[in-house]
Amino acid sequence: MRVLTLESLYHFFREALFVGALLLPCLLTPFGSTHAQTDAAILVEVAPAPAAEVNPELAESLWNQHSTMESTINSGNVANMELNWKYLTPTPVSHAPVIDETGSAVYFADWGGTVYKVDRTSGKLIWKNKVEEPMKSWPWHGLAGTGVLAEGKLIEASVEGTAFALDTATGDVLWQTSFTEDEQAGNLSELFYHNGLIYIGVQSVEEPMTKMKKNFKPDFQGEVVALDVNTGRTVWERPLVTPPHTGVPMWASFALDPDLNMLYFTTGNNYTGEASELSDAVIAVDATTGEMKWHNQVTQHDVWTPAHPEGPDYDFAGGAQLFVANVNGQDRKLVGAAQKSGFYHVFDAATGEKIWSTSFGYGGVQGGMHGEASIGNGMVFGWSNNGFQIPGDPSKYPISVKALNAATGSHKWVKNHAQPASIVPGYLANDVYFVGSLDGTLQAYEAGSGKQLHSVKNPVPILSWLWVRDNTLYFGGGSPKLLGKWVKPGENGMYAYTVKK
Repeated sequence: MRVLTLESLYHFFREALFVGALLLPCLLTPFGSTHAQTDAAILVEVAPAPAAEVNPELAESLWNQHSTMESTINSGNVANMELNWKYLTPTPVSHAPVIDETGSAVYFADWGGTVYKVDRTSGKLIWKNKVEEPMKSWPWHGLAGTGVLAEGKLIEASVEGTAFALDTATGDVLWQTSFTEDEQAGNLSELFYHNGLIYIGVQSVEEPMTKMKKNFKPDFQGEVVALDVNTGRTVWERPLVTPPHTGVPMWASFALDPDLNMLYFTTGNNYTGEASELSDAVIAVDATTGEMKWHNQVTQHDVWTPAHPEGPDYDFAGGAQLFVANVNGQDRKLVGAAQKSGFYHVFDAATGEKIWSTSFGYGGVQGGMHGEASIGNGMVFGWSNNGFQIPGDPSKYPISVKALNAATGSHKWVKNHAQPASIVPGYLANDVYFVGSLDGTLQAYEAGSGKQLHSVKNPVPILSWLWVRDNTLYFGGGSPKLLGKWVKPGENGMYAYTVKK
């Protein structure tokens, strides 16, 4: 998968409609404070957990690890990274870069409903196709989520609830279909493909509408749907909540274990009424049928909208991620996920048994973890917003960046006040961990120590997942009005930063 989900983009933007939300206290772990007043990395000498060999292609395509060991980027040459090209678009790009198997092209889309294919090395346009006119009155709209390549097609799904299959050679639409009957629901996640099925997480704009429209009452019920890749036909639907309960959106990324045939994903909070059992949860279903295998709710009683902020609003803003770690002398397949509480939670992939949970930083409506971690070399790398709140300047709310032992959750290193607030996952390339910020800051950290290796300033906020292929890092960016007055209108589009030889 290649997204932003931009699950985290949603969490960020909806609060522009709810200034003054409650900021929750810091959540600390037994391993020490995550918020010491220092800019230096704090080293905690814990050896990385040895892990079983994992097929790199599997880890990248199905396990959602946000890492690669196949890149030529490393700690010795990352300081030579600079902007190689940018392709500008009329509207923001939170759609993450999707790179084809040959590595010759990058696919992405924008909030205006246009899909693009550009040359990977030069950024020159190959084709573009405006597939839908978005609902521009909605706080997020168009193709704000991320598509996926499958069977010679590029599959996209809009915030407005329509899925499209495009011919990768020409950009022509091969089929399109509505994947939800809810007029205010659609996709903001990263689409996922496996074995003939396209998986889509369904979210809604109803939550911010409780603040935008007087007496608005949400009735949205979240779900995950699976479509046939060749026809767009719905193969199965997995409801995440039943009436009279509402909410429980799914707007993050998926992971899949082909050995267990399990699809993993995370959920958000309830909107109204009583909290239901699948809110704020990590869930495993049968990938072929959608049958529930296990679920683990980490926060109970989380009922929240901007108009009625009753619960803590601890959605999972990060999707499920699979990895193998040596736990108590035994290699185990685990599934982890990042929550807005500031915690990263890890479970046994087969049973759902809780293995460990560690805080990355302050939790809250706009705090906590707003994206997936990066996993590699027996470590889990991530960051957390600390007290950030719209319309605040992200440079005044620096994040904590950490590396954890994948088997235990104990700290390897901590970098406090590392860089401005963010809404997108980082990316691990060999021994370099990249993190992007809302003010355009892009920084590289040495994976073993947390030492800052390189820093550049992109001209606009970084809005999509980071993604690395060979010697280049790609991401989408832009300046949506909802970011606030602190950001000036800039150049929306896709950016490519390359390590020069």
